[in-house]
Amino acid sequence: MIANGFQAGQSGVGVDIGIVYCAPYNEFRRRFPELAPTIHYGDEGACTDLNIYAGTGTGATLREIRFDGITLKDLLAEQGIEFANEADTISSMPAQDAAIRLRSILDKLFSRHAAT
Repeated sequence: MIANGFQAGQSGVGVDIGIVYCAPYNEFRRRFPELAPTIHYGDEGACTDLNIYAGTGTGATLREIRFDGITLKDLLAEQGIEFANEADTISSMPAQDAAIRLRSILDKLFSRHAAT
């Protein structure tokens, strides 16, 4: 995520493992002006967050993935056929494999929306 302008992930452990990646909102908008256009903040100090929640133990999956409140499924649904089933695929995979797939999909998404 660092390559896409986010800070290193911060994690916490409770019932789930939670990881948040934060990018300064103004920097995010400069880099990706058309991605998730409903995300809008007037506060110059705001952050755009990617939140990932994963289960623990055997059979753990990525339980929830949100991009500033937008589910991964909704975010990807707007991106066309190439991304159409990716959220369901990621949620059905073991967490470690899903994390690798998620990173690949997000890299493609960010590349697609990078400012020119």
